Amino acid sequence: MRLRELGLKVGGLSPGPANSIADVAGVGVGHAAIEGEGLCCGITAVLPYPLETRERRLHIGCWAADGGFPLTALQVVEDFGIFSSPIVLAPPAAMGKLYEGLLGYGLGRDPGLDLDTGWPPLVLGVEDLNPPALVYRAAAETQLRAALQAAGIGEVQEGNAGIGRGLGAFGLKGGVGTSSRRCEDYVVGALVAAGGGSRLWADGYPLDLWTRLPTETRSGACAAVLATDAPLLPHQLDRLAGRAVLGLARAGLLDSATRQGAVLAFSTAGPVGEGVAMQAAALGEEGLPALFGAAAETCEEAVLNALLAAEPARVGELALEVLKPGPWVEAIGRVQRERGW
Repeated sequence: MRLRELGLKVGGLSPGPANSIADVAGVGVGHAAIEGEGLCCGITAVLPYPLETRERRLHIGCWAADGGFPLTALQVVEDFGIFSSPIVLAPPAAMGKLYEGLLGYGLGRDPGLDLDTGWPPLVLGVEDLNPPALVYRAAAETQLRAALQAAGIGEVQEGNAGIGRGLGAFGLKGGVGTSSRRCEDYVVGALVAAGGGSRLWADGYPLDLWTRLPTETRSGACAAVLATDAPLLPHQLDRLAGRAVLGLARAGLLDSATRQGAVLAFSTAGPVGEGVAMQAAALGEEGLPALFGAAAETCEEAVLNALLAAEPARVGELALEVLKPGPWVEAIGRVQRERGW
């Protein structure tokens, strides 16, 4: 189930055909489970360009709560604003093994490990509810290969897929969600790992799910990856990532208790690729506000899609139930109809 299947929407912009990050041409998402006794865990890989593409260097920007987050290659991302590696979302205890796996992936594409063919590897740690020691023992490079191979095949899975398997949000089962927005000549898409949050909001309408939130179900960690085909430079992508945060906060995912929140934003429009020359041209300042609004809307809807797609699960000692739309769908629908939506 997705938000728009309930007859509801977020914001005033239209989504892309699939209403997912894959609406940005060339972008794919693959998931893999980390299997083990007592685990409900997984990883998610975002491919910024198809696997068969030989060389591709793209611009990237970032935002982090409290100024820091667990990301390999952070210095390259912040200092130079470029990358060519898949972006892998994983529990922190699995980051080292997946980094090794991405090194192997890059060397397989180019023994020289060039900046255009997979160096440096990007692994973003997203804290979940699984015991770190069990995750470390069960994580393996084979899971990375499975996620990369699954990327770009069919629609983007939501809910209990990949990194979403071990997430708790708003005292319920969290997960991964996606959405997109068409903005004049460009598309902005987002994939959100929804964990943490105290009070859920839908399009400005508060959903009081608990009188007292069970704190043991809150991982306090969330992350988002944004893609766009708009030609943006790294400093513009930093700003896009920062505006996407407004959508996460509007949904209630980011709040005063958030321990870790991170957003990566990249553009598929350059600067280096097969048959694509170096280009310094970028979208002018006048084109940015519309993209900023699209980034916030798509992240807000992706949070709700993640919760609606989630299935009940047991993570460690915790039995997590899922969001039941119930009467709030009718209430929000009535408000939206009054607004003329």
